Amino acid sequence: MATVQDILDLLEGIAPLETQEEWDNAGLLAGDPAAQVTRVLVALDLTLEVVEEAERLGAQLIVTHHPILFRGRKNLREDDAEGKLLAALIRARLAMIAMHTNFDSAEGGVNSALCERLGIRESQPLTSGMRIGEIDPMPLGDFRRHVETRLGGVVRAYGGMDKLIRRVAVLGGAGGGYASIALDAGADAYVTGEFSYHAALDCAAAGMAALEAGHAATEWPAVRVLREGLQKAINAVQYDVETFESAHRPFL
Repeated sequence: MATVQDILDLLEGIAPLETQEEWDNAGLLAGDPAAQVTRVLVALDLTLEVVEEAERLGAQLIVTHHPILFRGRKNLREDDAEGKLLAALIRARLAMIAMHTNFDSAEGGVNSALCERLGIRESQPLTSGMRIGEIDPMPLGDFRRHVETRLGGVVRAYGGMDKLIRRVAVLGGAGGGYASIALDAGADAYVTGEFSYHAALDCAAAGMAALEAGHAATEWPAVRVLREGLQKAINAVQYDVETFESAHRPFL
């Protein structure tokens, strides 16, 4: 029978916790490492809906991309959002593991999945988890529509719509502050989840198109990748554990 710690060990084989950013809080955030596990729910975020979904499935463990508990707590009150989530986890006797910036930068992780989703070929890692690769050349206006089609939602593009895009850098989530890395790597366009308006304008002025595709939308493709990778690792050691991808999307 597998335990929470056993599943954490398998996840570390996918994306070692030691590779997370210094400010991050990935790892086992709630629950008993020795608790037995037969079902795991994989989600982008921990929400009350995800806790309820895990209970319906009979899961004992939730694995998310985004962590909780970034700041120290002095109480556990249910009149704030995080306290309410933690109380729900405790009542449901659910453990929680987060795979955040360690999974961002992992080979086959968040940004590899984003490249695959967007059809970016032969992607190579840069720093901070960013990746860069090639697409068939197309004008920025067409590329913006392509990104919308592949990720869903509305994508804002900054730059001349007739600019030819061939070399594309990506960073899922809040990557606007890392645009200089993409620019220095010679990207024609940089796709990330969040941009400040003026940072995006600065990119366009420097000759690199900026595309703001939504924080969750740029990371959502990795949820399935993480579930599939975890299930493959579970099967390899022959644990009797099922994994499930959350049906709950925190965005439209």
